[in-house]
Amino acid sequence: MTDTRRDTSAFATCAHIYKDADKAHYCSYIQVPGLLETFYRGARTTDEFLLCSNLYANLLWWNLQQKELVALLHLAEAGQSLTPEQVYDALKRINRCVEIDRILLQQGIIARSELLRHNPQINFRFASANPDQLEIFSLTARLTRRLEQLAGNFRLQEGTDEAASEHLLGALKDLTLNHADNFNTIQRDFRDLLWSMHEHPASKVVDFGEVVPVEAMLDFARATLERYHPQALAPDAKTNDELTFITAHQAFEVWFPSVIHAIQEATRLLQLRPAHTWEAEALVRRVAEIFSLFGRMIHIPQTMTASDYIEFRDQLQAGSGVESFQFRAIELSAGLRDKRYRKIMDRMKLMTDDLQILWDAPSLNMAFMDTLAGRGIFDPADEPTVKAQKIAELLLPSSFANPNVDLTALAESLVRFEQNVELWRTDHIAMVTRMIGRKTGTGAATYAQLANPADTEKMHFDSLPYLRNTLTYQKIFPLLWDARDFMHDR
Repeated sequence: MTDTRRDTSAFATCAHIYKDADKAHYCSYIQVPGLLETFYRGARTTDEFLLCSNLYANLLWWNLQQKELVALLHLAEAGQSLTPEQVYDALKRINRCVEIDRILLQQGIIARSELLRHNPQINFRFASANPDQLEIFSLTARLTRRLEQLAGNFRLQEGTDEAASEHLLGALKDLTLNHADNFNTIQRDFRDLLWSMHEHPASKVVDFGEVVPVEAMLDFARATLERYHPQALAPDAKTNDELTFITAHQAFEVWFPSVIHAIQEATRLLQLRPAHTWEAEALVRRVAEIFSLFGRMIHIPQTMTASDYIEFRDQLQAGSGVESFQFRAIELSAGLRDKRYRKIMDRMKLMTDDLQILWDAPSLNMAFMDTLAGRGIFDPADEPTVKAQKIAELLLPSSFANPNVDLTALAESLVRFEQNVELWRTDHIAMVTRMIGRKTGTGAATYAQLANPADTEKMHFDSLPYLRNTLTYQKIFPLLWDARDFMHDR
């Protein structure tokens, strides 16, 4: 088999300017450059990117899930009475599995809606539909079935309060059976996806492993554990919390290429004349759904307690999700152009050459505004307030046939997309507060050393102030939100 992937050496470099190369930063810790190097080179269309992101995320989640299932089975098969602390630990593990299930179920819905219910633009097909070709999936399935069989085997030590025993063991059994039920649907979704991609009418045939380089993708997490969290690889390691933290971030990064590609393709479709508004609207709806998925994914770090996180937090050193250049690419491609945002990116040395190109290029918001002007909704020379008023007219109900229903639908999908972005930001802030409290001096604060000392406080480099500041930026699609004010003035 010809290897069509790029070099995937561990700790590949990124384009950021970073002051202390010996410290962890986001790209080296999460291994974003390496993950992107493994992305299937044959992916060209938005549907192909979606397929790859879905499969890569499945792989990462099953890798984490099977490790938790192994630990649970060890307890169930040992035949020993457990302390309340051990049962509580088991509850955290199975709860993590159920949270992963919810993500996988939502990913399955997206795949079924976008790839299985219509003829996707995918120019290759899989040589086989056998799910066993992804060994980690088959292993997770076997572990799930075995744990289901042993769901009643857990028992507490004698002398444990009877009510507490009933509560703890009942919750553990319920979650175990919930996971087994969830996995039935997940297994069906995965098999259906493989079968659909095997039967897909494309002349190019590829092996599953050519598209999904399993070992290469999983090696990145192993390398990070070896370098920053060696205790997590010890034979007597008691948790998978470090791997959970890494996987949660890696899963976002393998989804981001699909979002970027969809936004940029929607922009291109709107720049055509005539604009292909319905096709663009479908892609924006897809992006909104993926951001809804992101809202679910933010729950995974919260399967750790604050004390769990404290155990390895110092080993993270200076890394911060602020450095995610792919998320910056999403914001810029969509249309975020707030001057404060730009100033912060410049001060933090995060505006790479590629991101500068996106800043200068037409965004999705710009393309939609041009489309509205081209259809006569407003005059390009109108003041922003006048434009918003005229957009409001477009969005208001009418007793007559709407000749611009495609624009109305697209406008609503754009607003839903941005709403889901803001919900994700809000959930992210809540998660960070839950894990580290309201203490400052973490994460993005390290970037203060790249700025002028006098600017540090007002520029909000610190972790939570920075995150909260993101909710105050100008909207990505400002006129669509302003239009809502005028809709209710009538």
